[in-house]
Amino acid sequence: MRKVTKIFLVLLITLIISCSGDDGTDGIDGLNSLIVTLIEQPGGNCSNGGFQIQSGIDLNSNNQLELTEVDNTKFICNGQNANLGFNRYVSLISQSGATNPTSAILENTLGLDISWIRESQGKYLGTLDTSIDINNSVIFYNTPSTHTGVRGEIVSSSQIRLELEAGINAFRDNFSNLSFELREYE
Repeated sequence: MRKVTKIFLVLLITLIISCSGDDGTDGIDGLNSLIVTLIEQPGGNCSNGGFQIQSGIDLNSNNQLELTEVDNTKFICNGQNANLGFNRYVSLISQSGATNPTSAILENTLGLDISWIRESQGKYLGTLDTSIDINNSVIFYNTPSTHTGVRGEIVSSSQIRLELEAGINAFRDNFSNLSFELREYE
């Protein structure tokens, strides 16, 4: 019985050592998958508007999902009820150099104005001239093709911040027609 126990222990230790699989070399990095979310205006894809979600592999490793790299497109549509119970401010935001962003307002049922300032490279603060209820509000935006990502937050009932990236924690100015929407639900 003792001999069987020793053989079992030797086999168990050999199995553990042989299964470690670490030969000390790193593997080759793979390609990144990317997702882009766009606002889908009312039309053939979504009768009441919604969102278009594009995904694919970044074949040229430039951290941007280009049209030729899109493998899949899905739509998340707003409900069929035409009365969705919110007011909104929709605009296209552009910025160049070290100037403050400008907005072309497309729709404004909230009846407010947003003044944008450039805080630093790729970081912008929008000040609302009318307060919103932050518990019932949300913002939507798209990522310009010149950038790798956009982060946005409602800072307070009268301020919004946008940060445009050109890589991880690398912020960049110069963009045009960033689609921006602020919704306040009733």
